[in-house]
Amino acid sequence: MKIRARIAKGEAVRFISHLDLVGAVEKAVRRAKLPVALSEGFTPRLKISFASALALGATSEGEYADFELSEPLAAGEFSQRLNKELPPGIRILAAQPVADNSPALMAKVVAASYQVEGMVTNADEVSLASSWDKFLQQPEIIITKTTKRKTDQVDIRPLIIKAQFYPNDIYHWELLLATGQKGNLRPEQLLQAFFAFAHVQGEVSRIHRTNLFIERWGQLVSPLARLRLPDEVGEV
Repeated sequence: MKIRARIAKGEAVRFISHLDLVGAVEKAVRRAKLPVALSEGFTPRLKISFASALALGATSEGEYADFELSEPLAAGEFSQRLNKELPPGIRILAAQPVADNSPALMAKVVAASYQVEGMVTNADEVSLASSWDKFLQQPEIIITKTTKRKTDQVDIRPLIIKAQFYPNDIYHWELLLATGQKGNLRPEQLLQAFFAFAHVQGEVSRIHRTNLFIERWGQLVSPLARLRLPDEVGEV
């Protein structure tokens, strides 16, 4: 049996790494004495697989993990027992059984939605909104991506699925960006490219991931979606 859970990472734990988040969940599973299966080998590990890792400093209400169980357990009881043992700031929001042969979440997730706040010191709301529209109208948006092995010039325009800007007292963006094995764009990468395009001094102050999405029926849907419902389609 396999249970898929949606997990929140709140303000209290925003500065813990993805590995620390995984470790906290594993410890809670053991304390709750949940029947999560173990891998084989000299160092058995709990069979828990997470989806896309969240950047350090970000909060989320859309983290997902699959838990492979060694015996049947109702999803409601699973969530209740695990929530009692999780540290403040980490919580199971929803859970449901999925097919035992379901593909790994990391291989299926294709997009992520975010709410982002930022500050700009040398531009007014009107000019910034105009620059944002012009920025998105570009056929290509080239950024430099550097890894341990190489530096590449990457066109991120195809990775921007939806992007809305709200120039209020605190500048606010709602973003739907590609993530996963076929392409990955982080909110801070997009906004740094925008600040450079607009010739402004900007800073990202808060990133909150609202959900992850897989592709089903030609639509972006939640990894917990069972039916093709309008409120499960990838909107931000």
